[in-house]
Amino acid sequence: MSDEILNENQIKPLGVNAYTQENVQTSVPLDTDEKESYFGKPDKYDYSNVQLPENYCYDENLLNEFNELAGKYNLSQKSANELMSIAVKLTQLMGNNYSKTLADQQRQKVEAYKQNLVNDREIGGANLSSTIKTANKAYTHFADEEVQELLSQTGLNCHPKIVKMFFNIGKKMQNDLIYGANIPNAVKENREDILYPTMQ
Repeated sequence: MSDEILNENQIKPLGVNAYTQENVQTSVPLDTDEKESYFGKPDKYDYSNVQLPENYCYDENLLNEFNELAGKYNLSQKSANELMSIAVKLTQLMGNNYSKTLADQQRQKVEAYKQNLVNDREIGGANLSSTIKTANKAYTHFADEEVQELLSQTGLNCHPKIVKMFFNIGKKMQNDLIYGANIPNAVKENREDILYPTMQ
């Protein structure tokens, strides 16, 4: 290594290329057209050109906050649209993740219902098959389509307490203890036979 001492003209300051002695640019400056494109607050922000998912609508309070922030930084309509598009995508992603989490939680809940039903000492285990058979008689007889759909969607048709309730109703139906459960069709009689039975 040479012991030669460099004079101040030979020392290159930071940011200057040692070979070309040209300043190294750390960022590319925007030209005038680009500045006008990204900056310049409009009289009113309008997001009608932002593509929204189906049934999506803006929250009025959040939209006002966003507009205030965009105006504070003197963003153009183009810049505001680009940021709004990203915000909508993030919101949609968060919504999808939330829906997936709820669906996973519901599946876990239904699985717990089923497991508890199998393990129930009274109606589960070896009794489960006959329990379901008896409970289904009451279920199909007393629960209309709307109720059945509601119980099915929530997984409550697997809940031990719900199954036990229909099981107990089903047992009473078998023993004719529930009025209207197993009533045979009545024989139709005309009015004259009822009023004047002796004249038959």
